[in-house]
Amino acid sequence: MNEYGEVYENVDLKKYNTYGIGSISKYVVFPNSVDDLRKLLEYLNSNNIPWYILGKGSNVILPDDNFEGAIIKLDKLNSYKVENDIITVEAGISLSVFIQNLLKDGYTNYANLFGIPGLLGGAIIGNAGAYGTSIFDNLLSVTIIDSENKIRDVAKEDIDFSYRYTEFKNKKIIIVEAQFQGIKGDVLVAKKEIADNLAKRKSTQPLEYKNAGSVFKNPPDMAAGKLIEQAGLKGTSIGGAKVSLKHANFIINFNNAKSRDIIDLIELIKREVHKKFNVELQLEQIRVIW
Repeated sequence: MNEYGEVYENVDLKKYNTYGIGSISKYVVFPNSVDDLRKLLEYLNSNNIPWYILGKGSNVILPDDNFEGAIIKLDKLNSYKVENDIITVEAGISLSVFIQNLLKDGYTNYANLFGIPGLLGGAIIGNAGAYGTSIFDNLLSVTIIDSENKIRDVAKEDIDFSYRYTEFKNKKIIIVEAQFQGIKGDVLVAKKEIADNLAKRKSTQPLEYKNAGSVFKNPPDMAAGKLIEQAGLKGTSIGGAKVSLKHANFIINFNNAKSRDIIDLIELIKREVHKKFNVELQLEQIRVIW
């Protein structure tokens, strides 16, 4: 596998996800290019080695079990280029770096997403959003490696997507590149809004603890955090996992939590909110099962 990128063996996955949970992966591979990624996938599939694409691990719940396969990291696929207000960018770029590059070129249409952790590919898969902006707003197309290891371009209008959802979730496809429409704006105003948003995040979210962002999607015309708080669940804990006292739609790893602790706490929250409000909370985070 070394010819396809950097390969590490017997890697502790705790440092590769923002919950700080998980066990050991037999391999972690950083492909050098999209072509090397395709060759790596061909090698893994032909040798019956399971694989999983992991971005920054900011919206996932990894299992406690060891992974006898290869975690693939796309961090080296991070090119960015602009032509005629069309931005073409690889999926391994950090979302915040992507937005910084946009601002340098005068584009302000994604400033509201600054501060969301993760890579661009993961943001597209989960249709990430904040403060009235979603990643799909000015998306034009994505380039994917499909389940047959073929590269395909998919136009936005051919993608099934909605609030915090795309058809790519839990599918064996890999987003490797995307194209966006850049919209020029007042960069100084955008930077001021970013500073305000970051201050708001710091004051309302438990950023001082390991967490993976919002746990549940907001139901229509409701706030998941408010429902959880009104159900009396703030501060509720199972094992090392706890419902944040600062924001009830966050679960924090406050004491060496296991994946099982987080899953059990999620199920408890869902039961209690349903019992009290007859609302079925939908998980926003991705539960990974090897």
